[in-house]
Amino acid sequence: MLETFSAGNWDREVLKSNLPVVVGFWAEWCVPCHIAAPAMEDAARAGQGRMRFGAVSYDENVELARRYDVRGLPTVLVVRDGEVSVRRVGLMGRKELRRMLDDC
Repeated sequence: MLETFSAGNWDREVLKSNLPVVVGFWAEWCVPCHIAAPAMEDAARAGQGRMRFGAVSYDENVELARRYDVRGLPTVLVVRDGEVSVRRVGLMGRKELRRMLDDC
């Protein structure tokens, strides 16, 4: 299950998490974001217990997107120990996303 992250809970839920956190920045108007959503949900089911998964609405968290230099959507970040360890911009399918996360 994907969690919902925002500027209001980012520090507590993402930066201070004991597990790596996979975060997808998305927007309602972003067609590739909607196409990518099932892959992210699939990865969340597969990675349950070893990673946390969530989404950030770009439009509702513009300052957070700027803070992490999110310029294209969808953008996936893997945050480990409070730092971004992986950044990927653009559409990824299930297999590609899983391969990326297997390396984390």
